[in-house]
Amino acid sequence: MGQPRVHRATPQAQAVLAMVTHPLCPSVPPQSDGQDGDAWFSRGQQRSSRASAHPKLNLTKQALPWNEQVGVGSGLGGHGEEQEPHSAPSPLPQYKGKANLHVFEDWCGGAVRHLRKNLHFPLFPHTRTTVKKLAVSPKWKNYGLRIFGYIHPFKDGDFQFSVASDDNSEFWLSSDDSPSNSRLAAFVGKLGTEWTAPGEFTKFSSQVSKPLRLMSSRRYYFELLHKQDDRGSDHVEVGWRVFLPSLKFEVIDSSYISLYTDESSLKMNHVEHIPQTLASHSGSHLWEAQQDEHGADMLKADPRDTFFLTPAIEASRVENVLVPCAYSPTYVVKDFPIARYQGLQFVYLSFVSETTASQQQEGKGQEEEEDEEEEVSDYSYEAGELQQGWLEDSINWQRTFSVSSVDFELLRSDWNDLRCNVSGNLQLAESEQSSGWRRFQGFLFPGRIYTLLRIINVEKRRDTARGNRYLLELELAERGQRTVRLSEYVYVLLHQGKQDDSAEANPDRLALGATEPQPSAWSILYGKSVLCRPLRLSWRQDVMVHFVVPVKNQARWVQQFISDMAGLYGATGDANFNVILVDFDSEDMDVEKALRDARLPRFQYLRRTGNFERSAGLQAGVDTVEDEHSIVFLCDLHIHFPANILDSIRKHCVEGKLAYAPIVMRLSCGSSPREPNGYWEVNGFGLFGIYKSDFDRVGGMNTEEFRDRWGGEDWELLDRVLQSGLEVERLRLRNFYHYYHSKRGMWNTRSKKPSKE
Repeated sequence: MGQPRVHRATPQAQAVLAMVTHPLCPSVPPQSDGQDGDAWFSRGQQRSSRASAHPKLNLTKQALPWNEQVGVGSGLGGHGEEQEPHSAPSPLPQYKGKANLHVFEDWCGGAVRHLRKNLHFPLFPHTRTTVKKLAVSPKWKNYGLRIFGYIHPFKDGDFQFSVASDDNSEFWLSSDDSPSNSRLAAFVGKLGTEWTAPGEFTKFSSQVSKPLRLMSSRRYYFELLHKQDDRGSDHVEVGWRVFLPSLKFEVIDSSYISLYTDESSLKMNHVEHIPQTLASHSGSHLWEAQQDEHGADMLKADPRDTFFLTPAIEASRVENVLVPCAYSPTYVVKDFPIARYQGLQFVYLSFVSETTASQQQEGKGQEEEEDEEEEVSDYSYEAGELQQGWLEDSINWQRTFSVSSVDFELLRSDWNDLRCNVSGNLQLAESEQSSGWRRFQGFLFPGRIYTLLRIINVEKRRDTARGNRYLLELELAERGQRTVRLSEYVYVLLHQGKQDDSAEANPDRLALGATEPQPSAWSILYGKSVLCRPLRLSWRQDVMVHFVVPVKNQARWVQQFISDMAGLYGATGDANFNVILVDFDSEDMDVEKALRDARLPRFQYLRRTGNFERSAGLQAGVDTVEDEHSIVFLCDLHIHFPANILDSIRKHCVEGKLAYAPIVMRLSCGSSPREPNGYWEVNGFGLFGIYKSDFDRVGGMNTEEFRDRWGGEDWELLDRVLQSGLEVERLRLRNFYHYYHSKRGMWNTRSKKPSKE
């Protein structure tokens, strides 16, 4: 178990907004060593004007040494002769005749730029192996390749290179053995739709490089990138020829290539040796993805994303503002017999305010009014055109044929529809969120100590029989100077009255629906619904959150998760969280060392043997938590977290009252957090926050029934959580993503069970 280590950082909103999805962001500017590579590549393939706008890159400048001896090889002089000062070292035997091959699987798109958007490119491939010539045809789908190493010319002179592929590819070559000097020499397509037949080296002019002067006494770093989608016959090959137009291109075979480095004994999270170049570097998925504009609302600035950085209002200021009242919603199913997996039908959605609702509604109303006028004139009959027999006073033809858009948001209910995975949160009407504040400020802060700056967020859980619960999040100015945030639950108890005395008939009121059977003294006193403080429904802003994740042989994802957690700590400065990794004998990386090396406030490492069991792993992780008044967040490995994840978990977990199951967006193949195409995972409850005391009270994970499989254990846990009397808050969380991955090869093969004698 690792010892807690705290490295507190100053919270900065800018750092939060810049939280990236890759741990190894480049920071060192590229420098040119050796001869001028741009001059060497005088044609249009050198660095484009757009490259100057890219962030500074951590390029690999030094070639890795093979050995200390200066070798003698083909074309380097006579036997036993001393080589010239610039001669390259000869490769060790295990380096000769091969090049490094990195495979990035399960990634859609046919363009090389799609490969660069891959979260793991270029440091964490699925597979690291070698090839014996610069030609491969693996017969796969949706993958990308990176082949790199050294080329050894067989003579001095001018050479031309050509690349052929299906789909796109790029061939980069350095002016020496330094990866940082590599430049684009030839390529097939940029859109993902271009392709060539195997060995078709002259279909496009871009395939053929200009003549390049090479020396047989030197080695030249090269890099080949290839991207294949799910169509066509995949292949890529690089040919060369001495600069004579009549000669054919020949595939570069094992006699003239060597490894960049030997990776055979390295763990998959050992990446310091992997070269980073202009073609392939750890920041490529950032600046490449930014070049394509995406219209997703989650990419637009929203004050909710950074509101947690605003200092909280002093608790004593709001402690006795509202009269306390019992909180007992009618939809809670405590002790109600629930059949297996029926708990899904007892989860309800909350209504959430939209920060830009007023502007959107204004523009929408104007557009609809204009559209309606046009549609009336286009689709209605003029009275003068109608025959006398058709004239009927009872029919208003103008209204009959007018067309207006339907607001489907008004048709949605708070029922947890498991078929609706493309719509966002239920929208709270703007009039309701503003009236909520007006009623609240009537009780709040006499003497005008605080004034409202913005309504940041309002969340409403509807109970038509007893009253609505609200989470109010307000940005306030304290005495006109300091800005503070108010984030509190309030409760609106319904008054005694008629059934039709509701929000529809009285829009100024927050409450909807039926009446309270036994009105309180406050409702009699004021003669209307009561705004009160729900007892035992206060959330703790500094409570410890434990992320519990079971893992096995998923090095690239484990490393990404650890790095994301370190990034979360660096961006927020919040040390009140703990990472618990339960490792089922991972062989592809040293998980404990990765945790120790990461900049985390605290972590715990548990090693288990045997087959991967999600339920058992989660239970083992939770069992290590000693403080029952802290939150455990049952988590998955393939998750991208927003910067406000800790605040979101804390707000929606209340001991003895609330558990939290945020809805994650499952990204499609080839999509990333900067291009978030996908759907909401409305069926999954595997990402689950709950207080440790409540988790223990409901019995924890079902480790007996779900011993040899995973899938369904989250629904089974949900049944028991609801039966215990807890509510489960269900919200679509902004910038909360599940990365695309296939299940092929996950957790590796099952361990063999010992035979019974």
